[in-house]
Amino acid sequence: MAAARLATASPQPLTHRLPAILCAAATRLEQMNPDASMSEHARHREIQVSVWDHHGIYNNAVVGRDITAVLASIRDVPLAGTRAAYADRLRATARTVTR
Repeated sequence: MAAARLATASPQPLTHRLPAILCAAATRLEQMNPDASMSEHARHREIQVSVWDHHGIYNNAVVGRDITAVLASIRDVPLAGTRAAYADRLRATARTVTR
């Protein structure tokens, strides 16, 4: 029953949650092998986990849409360099999101 309520609840627009999600992903990237090269796989994994943590669940259509939307919003953030460098770019992107 609770899962059904969560699935049908009206979520806040993503722009309100995006800075927190991007900063959480940046923190994860910096904490795990910050000198390693950044990759598409690492970007997807850390965004996915950050969205799951933000929602507190992972098996919900809203969560899936948010993962897709966050990844789309950062598709132009260059992957070049280390995870730490990418984390800096994510934080800079988070600061530009209109609240």
